[in-house]
Amino acid sequence: MKTRLYLQQWLDLQARRQTVATDAWYLRLANELLPMLRASDFLRQAGRGLAEPAALKLSLYLHDAVAQQGGWAAFKEAYRRLYHAELPFYPVTEPDYVPDEVNPDDVALVLWTLVARPAAKTPDDFTLHDPHDPQLTALARDVYSLMDARFEEAPISETPSPDDWLMDVATLRRPSLPLPEVPTGEVPGAAGRCLAHSGGEPLLFFPTYAELSRFFVQVLGWEDRPDHLLPDLQTHSRFVLYANAKGMLIAPDAASYFHAPHNPLYDEAETRRTGYRLFCRPGACPFDLLKYGMHRDYLSAAALPFADGHRFLQTHWDFIARYYLEEYYEGD
Repeated sequence: MKTRLYLQQWLDLQARRQTVATDAWYLRLANELLPMLRASDFLRQAGRGLAEPAALKLSLYLHDAVAQQGGWAAFKEAYRRLYHAELPFYPVTEPDYVPDEVNPDDVALVLWTLVARPAAKTPDDFTLHDPHDPQLTALARDVYSLMDARFEEAPISETPSPDDWLMDVATLRRPSLPLPEVPTGEVPGAAGRCLAHSGGEPLLFFPTYAELSRFFVQVLGWEDRPDHLLPDLQTHSRFVLYANAKGMLIAPDAASYFHAPHNPLYDEAETRRTGYRLFCRPGACPFDLLKYGMHRDYLSAAALPFADGHRFLQTHWDFIARYYLEEYYEGD
């Protein structure tokens, strides 16, 4: 284990090569934070090797808070514009929260992003943590106390940090689009044949691939050849098919979660246990279908797997989807 953090690690976090006058001060702060973070049971239980990136990102948070620019400012501006609030998860109010200074809830959010990592290399490469975990809150207050003591001496940097060091801010800036229309009357293509078959109901549910492929052939008129019937879906089941003006979308392994009146596959207990995956696993559910499910209250039982996780997901589902799904949020 490295006993200290080095300048190159600080520069790598900001994707730059040239040093500036303020780098040494913020690197010292990161090294001052490091023993506290290494001793944290919360970080140790959350995963290996989190203390070093936590020290660097927390120091970068102070760097941005002092300068009022960079990735932290970009995140705050985008979040405020979108949700008309200061932070996700934390209902902050003035005078307890001062937007142009350091705050315990800010620190808690930075720590949360370190333990609630977005999906990356594999479909299940994400973790979920309660933003109000008592250990997280206690660590955030310890870090805040040190930062508050250093705030007045912290130098102002004229070199902004990257916009995306906290999260993919481009996704946070992406506008929420209206749901695609469910057309009436004659509609061309596969979506039109689905709607004609269902009497205008946009959602259809299939328990097995065999039944789905039979629908493809008998209703949609697809050629009855394995390579024409979406063979990649053969290992899946419990399909949702969503027809609308944009076309036809399919979500495998998702029908158990949609509490539609005509869905015989709905399983409330399973939805409470694992329904959050639709919001956190890129590609698990086409985003228009996820949005339609929330709009129609079909996903009302979905919950994050921690205390008060149902309220958190139902309240913050749009931000959670942006955070974890990234380019899949409102993606094509």
